[in-house]
Amino acid sequence: MAMFQSAEEVYATVGSFLAELTQEPDMRPKFVAADTSFLVRYTDPEASILVDCTCDPPKVVTGPPDDATAEINLAMSADDGHKFWLGKLNMTVALAKRQVAVSGPMAKMMKLLPAMRPGFPRYRAYLEANGYGDRVL
Repeated sequence: MAMFQSAEEVYATVGSFLAELTQEPDMRPKFVAADTSFLVRYTDPEASILVDCTCDPPKVVTGPPDDATAEINLAMSADDGHKFWLGKLNMTVALAKRQVAVSGPMAKMMKLLPAMRPGFPRYRAYLEANGYGDRVL
């Protein structure tokens, strides 16, 4: 069964988490240092989240317009996005298996991945603190 039933659920969990994470004093500089933007387009359900790290503080936009652009574009299922933030999706393997599609400068994306790792336990804590403890796998 899919983890999310609607785009609104994706935004209320992953989108809200990213909005908080990018503002945290120890994380904000890591996102800003990446000096890029990324747009994640999810399937099952259809949803998208734009994270602009070219400004300080970074901006997170849930459900951006269809013509929104970013330097890095990713496409994956919402369940895989959820697994990524739980630390249970190896992005390198997912890219190799084409489970995740990416376009844009791969070097920038790979540089951003280690900066995101400290967010994994925070995502789990965020889910539990916000009534989504049943989504912690």
